[in-house]
Amino acid sequence: MTPQQAYVAGRPVVIAFSVAAPGPLALAVDLVREKTGTPVRRLPIAAAQPGAEQRLSWDGLTGGGDVAPGGRYRVRVRAADGSARNVGAFDLRSHAYPIRGRHADRGAAGAFGVARSGGRVHEGFDVFAACGTPVVAARGGTVRRVVYDPVLYGNLVVIRGAHTHRDYWYAHLLRAPRLRAGDHVRTGVRIGSVGATGNARTIGCQLHFELRPRGVPVDPAPELHAWDAWS
Repeated sequence: MTPQQAYVAGRPVVIAFSVAAPGPLALAVDLVREKTGTPVRRLPIAAAQPGAEQRLSWDGLTGGGDVAPGGRYRVRVRAADGSARNVGAFDLRSHAYPIRGRHADRGAAGAFGVARSGGRVHEGFDVFAACGTPVVAARGGTVRRVVYDPVLYGNLVVIRGAHTHRDYWYAHLLRAPRLRAGDHVRTGVRIGSVGATGNARTIGCQLHFELRPRGVPVDPAPELHAWDAWS
């Protein structure tokens, strides 16, 4: 099984195994959620040839096309006679933490909803990290905007998360990303580097991160801290 820690909208889980039998077998590979003991997806193999590698992939979706719940999964191979065998396990996560390197919350000044000059409020959450630290897509999806805002956001990328109605904003990036609106990215793929562009030039290197379900900003801190715990 690879990878051992998989992400929704990320690199698919690859399942590879072989069977010992006198002839071809009809098999089913079940992705079983450990918390409930129930399969969320079944991948059939019409005729598995003895000794030949069977190679399948799973995209993190249920049989109904919904996003599978996060957590631990077992891979169970079931034969037509009802016998079954577990061949591995992995963890499925909804998001990856967007900074790949040492980082720290900015503190009260960088929290969501804090008053800013001109009567506005802070619509995201700030995390300090060294300039040049990789920034990755917290959730794969489609690039919506790649712009430069000299007043506030600096170099900004906005990604619509796959299978969500949420936009993910990554601001103050060091350089203009090599992305265009309409590009598709996977969870965990590098989209830029921590920088100090826009109004961060007076504060220092940081990532300003926003989470906007249906266009409305919400406090991303609880989710960011959860992602940080497993990424």
